[in-house]
Amino acid sequence: MYLNTHSYYSLRYGTYSVENLVAKAKSLKIEAMALTDINNSSAMIDFFKECTKAGIKPIAGMEFRNKGELLFTAIARNNNGFEEINRHISSVNFGNINIREDYPDFDDSYIVYPLGKKSPRRLKDNEFISVKPSQALKLHSLKKEETIKMIVSQPLTFSDSKTFYLHKNLRAINNNILLSHLKPRMHAATDEYFIDRDEIIRSFGQFPHLIDNTKKLSATAV
Repeated sequence: MYLNTHSYYSLRYGTYSVENLVAKAKSLKIEAMALTDINNSSAMIDFFKECTKAGIKPIAGMEFRNKGELLFTAIARNNNGFEEINRHISSVNFGNINIREDYPDFDDSYIVYPLGKKSPRRLKDNEFISVKPSQALKLHSLKKEETIKMIVSQPLTFSDSKTFYLHKNLRAINNNILLSHLKPRMHAATDEYFIDRDEIIRSFGQFPHLIDNTKKLSATAV
């Protein structure tokens, strides 16, 4: 369920330390979690160490953004997948590819697009669309075949109203504007915090295949 989480290595965006992120997950008895910091994987070694101590399956990934716009999230299926994710962001940083236009053809990673964002092509076997619990009602307006390639993903950025305020301040600093001028599209949604597992499952009660898709993806990621 938690395949899109941010630590404070997501610069001027995330508010969790790796230690606090994993400790909170452990307290909620979360069995697997992916760290997907924005355009970097700097915290991955510490994340794996903390998850191992906590008895949580760590999953490696990365969230790809362009000037604050979420493009997609990549989740490694194995060590080769983690390497190809990092090679892709390195190519972006060196200016060899356009992060907005040159979408990757990963062999050993999953690519997950946010609901509402048009994918650049027909979804491949390793490509999915993520749906947050707060978006579950939107599925009722779709045909079942349109939901076959969807998974459940609850993003994590902050823990409470205080850290949400901190997050908004970080986004104002990043955009070099006053906090009062910060627009909703410039910061995370208000629901990017830990939600009880049973509550998440209830949100998708009429769409159990999304839960099944998510479990299969988590089981085959690393």
